[in-house]
Amino acid sequence: MSDEPKPFLEHLEDFRTMLLKSVAVLAVNMMICLLFVRKILTLLQHPLAVAVGRHGGSVDKFLVSYNVMDTLTIIIQTGLMAGVVLALPFIFYFIGQFIFPALRPQERRMLLPAFTVGGGLFLCGVVFCYFMILPNTLDYMIELGQWIHVEARWTLLSYLSFVVQMMAAFGVAFELPLLISILSLLGLVTKSQLLGYWRHATVGIMIFAACMTPGDVFSMFMLAGPMLVLYFLSIGCAAWIERNRPVAPQPDETAYP
Repeated sequence: MSDEPKPFLEHLEDFRTMLLKSVAVLAVNMMICLLFVRKILTLLQHPLAVAVGRHGGSVDKFLVSYNVMDTLTIIIQTGLMAGVVLALPFIFYFIGQFIFPALRPQERRMLLPAFTVGGGLFLCGVVFCYFMILPNTLDYMIELGQWIHVEARWTLLSYLSFVVQMMAAFGVAFELPLLISILSLLGLVTKSQLLGYWRHATVGIMIFAACMTPGDVFSMFMLAGPMLVLYFLSIGCAAWIERNRPVAPQPDETAYP
């Protein structure tokens, strides 16, 4: 690949091509997901089925729809949302193709591992939330309603918004080790700095969890807890990077010019 600078108009043409390819792959994935929207909705309702099953209930009698157009809205939104998720790896690849020529050789070598690890961490966060957090959180909400003698009935629209928001929050939160590792590789943060500012990081994590979760304290702490664990794991990653960073050669003070 040539590293010669391109004219501005060629950069605009490359940017337009990237946008067209991203929109095309997004449209195709959305249409595919609309065909399988029923299975997608069943998949998203599984955590609730687990929670309701502990109380001998059924999802069919638990979720309700009050507005005439809610069902159509849910079908369209679910298909579009799932299409965006499936299209994201392709879109990131197209963005990587666009910015690749502008990177230095060291940054180019880091690009593919960063995308791969980032995608894996995001998927781990979503899976962790789906199987571990959501069933227990929903179970807690049902029991909390029973404690105050309120029979829980949720609209499908509010339930899906809650589930998607929680999975997205955990996916983003699990990117923390990658972010800190990249900053450590670039020399912007050190292990001692991360340890020295752990109290500030805790406050920042709590604020992030409060913004990313629907607003209840239980969900906020369910997100903040794993993030704190990931933060201290990130300190270990930074320490490993510092130990394995090659030492720059020192000038020979005995040599004369």
